[in-house]
Amino acid sequence: MRGLRRRDRRLHRGLPGLRRDGLSRAPSAARAQVEGLAPGGSDPDVTEGRARLDRTCIVLHEPQDVVNIALVIRAMKNMGLSRLRLVNPAEFDAWRITGIAHDTEDVVERIRIFEDLPSALADVGYVLGATARRRSTRHEWWSPEGAATELAGPAGERRGRLAVLFGREDRGLSNEALDLCHGLVCIPTNPDHTSMNLAHAAVIILYELRKAALGPADWEARDLAGKRRRRTPPALHGELEEFFEIWERAMGEVGLFHGIDPAPKMRSFRNIFQRADLDRRELGLILAVAYEVLNFARREKKRARERAEAEAEGDAG
Repeated sequence: MRGLRRRDRRLHRGLPGLRRDGLSRAPSAARAQVEGLAPGGSDPDVTEGRARLDRTCIVLHEPQDVVNIALVIRAMKNMGLSRLRLVNPAEFDAWRITGIAHDTEDVVERIRIFEDLPSALADVGYVLGATARRRSTRHEWWSPEGAATELAGPAGERRGRLAVLFGREDRGLSNEALDLCHGLVCIPTNPDHTSMNLAHAAVIILYELRKAALGPADWEARDLAGKRRRRTPPALHGELEEFFEIWERAMGEVGLFHGIDPAPKMRSFRNIFQRADLDRRELGLILAVAYEVLNFARREKKRARERAEAEAEGDAG
């Protein structure tokens, strides 16, 4: 068992920052930074993506219900957009809107109201109209994902400011409004029921815009609480091989291989752990389980030996 402990210590030295329990003991200042970030900095791709979102404006043409305006604003705040333009709204009440869409005062304060659609679109480089019906026009037609990738991603810089145009709730965009669009986006829906609520359509398209603008660096590096996650390097092949040796001994101690060849079951264990794509911290945690099994078996053998010796002494007496 002394040789086992020496070998175990050698493997642990190969997994820096791990105690026997598999938990990190490295000081917080030495924790790995999020990949691609400098200490205290931000991901340049995310920063540029946020700038693209900030330049994007949402245009509601003749919205009829202040509740729908509020729900679109809430979707905008969720997805990181802040520029809303209203064209000839039937009603507008900032107090009601902030009462429906809480914590959106910053978006509401930036709303611009126009009397006609051409004025609202005068300073944009590309107008993307949202419609439920495909028309026989020569517009560029996009799915939400395709439009976002082309227009909100890095490739969209050449087109200038993007405006996403939504029509009124009861009849959508008129032919005259569609004539002002460079491209059209259509959300695939049930052909027997294509009409969508304005806010529902908006949140689908805005989600795709955010995803395309910020890329995987935004959501991979954050948990649901908005905190940066630490990334641990993946376990190395050599570390996994040494772990499998220790795991096989541990499983042997609990009798998993009693009377059989351990190779088939170990092959299954290998498949399980390799599919898991373990990082070094996770490997250390599972390694701690194997250690505890071996240590428990060693203690039980020692107790059994001591009981046997005590019984032998009693018989001799």
